[in-house]
Amino acid sequence: MRPAEATRALEAGVSAIYVSNHGGRSMDHGISTIEVLEEIVAAVDGAVEVVVDSGFTRGSEVCKALALGAKAVGIGKLQCWALSLGGAPALTHVLDLLRTEIELTMTMLGCRDVGEISKDHVRWSVPIPGRV
Repeated sequence: MRPAEATRALEAGVSAIYVSNHGGRSMDHGISTIEVLEEIVAAVDGAVEVVVDSGFTRGSEVCKALALGAKAVGIGKLQCWALSLGGAPALTHVLDLLRTEIELTMTMLGCRDVGEISKDHVRWSVPIPGRV
């Protein structure tokens, strides 16, 4: 959750960085993973891939994480909800919906493939300290 932790992990020889607040904000006013993702991606500076999770439930959220530098997005909560409500068929349906939402978001952004999604597609509506 902090760039310094990512840097220490690199020094220890990790092969990837997994940005997670462990399923939710355990503390009042805890930081969300999307708020720190860009800083962590900058800290590792391409040395390893960055994966993010914690609360992603929509295709537009996945696209935002990809725009901020994540190479993959964990959707554990979404999968658990689907499986608990309807088993494998519900999970298949939810994953199809997520794919459709990602494709629709990319279309609205003018992106033909995931590689075209960039930081230029993200604007913060709530000021994040340290960002202009």
